[in-house]
Amino acid sequence: MALDSTDKGASSSTDRQTKEKPKQTPIGDFDSIEEFTKKGLSEIVVATKCANSFPQGASRDLYCAYPTFGRVIDEQSHRILGLISHVLKRENVRGNIQRRQPDEQFEMLLECNDAMFERLQINLDELAGIKKPPQTIVVESQITSTPTPGKGAGSWNLKSNESSPSFAARLITAKNIARPQVKFQIPVDNSPDKPFMPRLKEKPNSLKPLAILPEYDDAGNIVSYLHPYEFELMKFEAPADLLKPREPEQPKNVDATELMYIDTKPKLLQALEELRKASEIAVDVEHHSYRTFLGITCLVQISTRNKDYIFDALELRDEMWILNEVFTDPKIVKIFHGADFDVEWLQRDLSIYIVNMFDTHQAAKALNFARLSLAYLLKHYCDKEVDKTFQLADWRIRPLPEELITYARQDTHFLIYVYERITNDLLEAGNQKPHLLRSIYQRSTEVCKKRFQKPIITADSYMDIYRKSKRIFDNRQLFALSEIFKWRDAMARQEDESYGYVLPNHMMLQISESLPREMQGILACCNPIPPLVRQNLHTLHQIILKAREQPLVKPILQTEAPSRVVYANVCDYNSKLHCPHDLTMAEDFRDDLPTLLTFDKEKGVQINDESSIASNPMKKAILSVFDTLENSEEDEEILRHRQAEKMKILLPYKRYMTVLPMIEKEKREEAARLEAENKKRQLCPDAPAMMPINAEDVKKEKDHEDMYSVPIKAMLKRKYEEAVAKKAAANDGASCSKRTKMETKSTIEQITPTDDKLKFVNLPPTKKELKQQKEFKRQAETTVSQLENQNNDDGDDDGPPEEKPIVSVPPSQEHDGQHSSAHKQKFKNKNKKQKFMATNKPHQSSDKPVQTNFDYKNVDFKKFQGGAQKAKGMEIKAQFHAKSNSNKAQNKKFNKLFTFSNVKSKK
Repeated sequence: MALDSTDKGASSSTDRQTKEKPKQTPIGDFDSIEEFTKKGLSEIVVATKCANSFPQGASRDLYCAYPTFGRVIDEQSHRILGLISHVLKRENVRGNIQRRQPDEQFEMLLECNDAMFERLQINLDELAGIKKPPQTIVVESQITSTPTPGKGAGSWNLKSNESSPSFAARLITAKNIARPQVKFQIPVDNSPDKPFMPRLKEKPNSLKPLAILPEYDDAGNIVSYLHPYEFELMKFEAPADLLKPREPEQPKNVDATELMYIDTKPKLLQALEELRKASEIAVDVEHHSYRTFLGITCLVQISTRNKDYIFDALELRDEMWILNEVFTDPKIVKIFHGADFDVEWLQRDLSIYIVNMFDTHQAAKALNFARLSLAYLLKHYCDKEVDKTFQLADWRIRPLPEELITYARQDTHFLIYVYERITNDLLEAGNQKPHLLRSIYQRSTEVCKKRFQKPIITADSYMDIYRKSKRIFDNRQLFALSEIFKWRDAMARQEDESYGYVLPNHMMLQISESLPREMQGILACCNPIPPLVRQNLHTLHQIILKAREQPLVKPILQTEAPSRVVYANVCDYNSKLHCPHDLTMAEDFRDDLPTLLTFDKEKGVQINDESSIASNPMKKAILSVFDTLENSEEDEEILRHRQAEKMKILLPYKRYMTVLPMIEKEKREEAARLEAENKKRQLCPDAPAMMPINAEDVKKEKDHEDMYSVPIKAMLKRKYEEAVAKKAAANDGASCSKRTKMETKSTIEQITPTDDKLKFVNLPPTKKELKQQKEFKRQAETTVSQLENQNNDDGDDDGPPEEKPIVSVPPSQEHDGQHSSAHKQKFKNKNKKQKFMATNKPHQSSDKPVQTNFDYKNVDFKKFQGGAQKAKGMEIKAQFHAKSNSNKAQNKKFNKLFTFSNVKSKK
């Protein structure tokens, strides 16, 4: 009801104003605020009277019965609600009043009225003088100290005056400093996901039109933006007149030079017109980074030859970009000192870019000065002592104290003179050639190409702080450190504060290491307690409790622990103070030892014997290789002897060629020694033989080695002839009968292949022969088992072997030279027993070791090197190729015949 009456009153007042005053008076035409206030109050009174005259109750229902009245009321209600919603948004009242119920709409109106009346009351109190705005109170502190002899007391602020032994450090700060971020028209963007975007509106002195071009990563996300003046910087070349010697002009004193403080736009335009006429300007920037996340550019100092300018970058933050007409002009030299950060700060806050810059820091580096600071250059060229105690002052203080203004002026007032002097030094260092000076302009141009980028925080960024701390954390402490680091980063971006203000690194490490159980323990780790830590104490406590609940999986990081162990006695070999030949610190160092560079005058030879040196020490060592006849102090006898010896200094190549034969000789001797050692290496030591070695055994060994050098046919024939001879000898020793000898001979003749039969060894058998072989194989298996049983029973008998039945060979086997596995097994067992019987040597069985009197104490175990000897006669295997199943059996038979044994093992 009240809202409807208000709408009606407003509509009626609007209609009345339209009739009475067809032309509304604009606000800008009022002469004063009082006249505007009186006129507005009269309008409000008239509107209130009209709203109260609207019909109410039953009369309103009667009027609403007419459609025209209802339509006009609805139109004016929507119009007024739209105006009210704009007012609410300006007063930061959340919510859309057009979509709320009448009760909620009334509450929103009350909230807006309360905020407006409160602000109005504050303004009235300030206007009446009852309440004044908080003033910035400058606080200056001085710390006076006396340097202690032998200790570093801070030489950067020591005074050269010997009469005053103490030195003072001045600190200027202020109370109630208003945050300048509140006045910025464009809010500061600290979000990590959005890269910094240049806000340049115009591009003066351009070779290409203004274009803000983004750069994308592999995933298609924007990571940065290109430099707006990158093309102009690529095409820039230092003009010829800047590469010539200059006549330095001595600057005026700071007190005699005009100063212009610029904090309004009209003054900014006036300074721009004056700077356009200059050919070189000196620039410096003052920055603040403690009470902001990205940093704030507070002052910009510019000096010409006759005038100094100080620009208030906090007040003119959104207007300073017009200075690009001067800063991007390639005909005007911009002189900086150490502009690496200044270039980024000017881009980020003021949208200022630089073309044609000369960095005196780069010039001092090229001239190899002892120090590269601006204070050193001012002392070197201007003989001016600069006070740097205000270098870390809070430049947000407004109004600026006189001390800070003087300090800001001296950074640029003498810089043009330094530029002229250092230009002449560069030309002189380059022999009046401009190549060195041109390189400084090129280096400065590369600095101008730098682009500001927001700090990148990754998931492992906290590990950088952990590695620098030289501490060892377990997984719980590392979890707490990572979570607190994330909280600090989010809080700093949200509140626009620096990491050092939210929570310094050393406090964060102390909290993560201690893991206090109570909230009071978190506060105990901080001294002084940061304000945001006290406000968010509960959040930090929850992080600590969550870290304490983590299972202790890895007590120490294995990859980090070795690098964190600090040894007290480890030498730093990269240090310039480390000298490996300095033995003066050793305990047994002696400096009274005689020198080896001595010379016997009587004998005319050099003494290298230690006994001779000890008996005839020299007062002075003779190192006269470089002496000549004119400057030598020795007698003529030594000179003649030296000339006779023809002492010369050999060049490195000649010395190498002289030593080369000796090196080759040593190599040959070493090769001969290694070869001799290899020959001496044996698998077994040269131990005394179990049986005496006679000439017959040596002959057998030689015949055994020579057997494999003959053709295969001769080898087979020779093999079986030896077997027959050994068996005959065994039978003679046992008094065998004549029948047994004849059967053995016939058996050998049947088994031994002739030369003609060897030609058909690899021929495949016929079907009839295969049938006969199967039948013979069945009969042979029974005979082989009987022979094996008899051999096993007679294996340990030392007497002569008993007669054993010999299985006859079928006629088919007699022609093709084939014989069964029974014959092979029989001859293998009998030959093995006959060999041991013939030589009368003990053999080792699997269950009874050989008992010997071998002396292992005298064995040279160094000779047990190398491996087994290469088997001889392996080339025989390549000559047999199986073509069928029958040939495989033939190959197995021949392989059994070629069973080689080591001759040395038989001895």
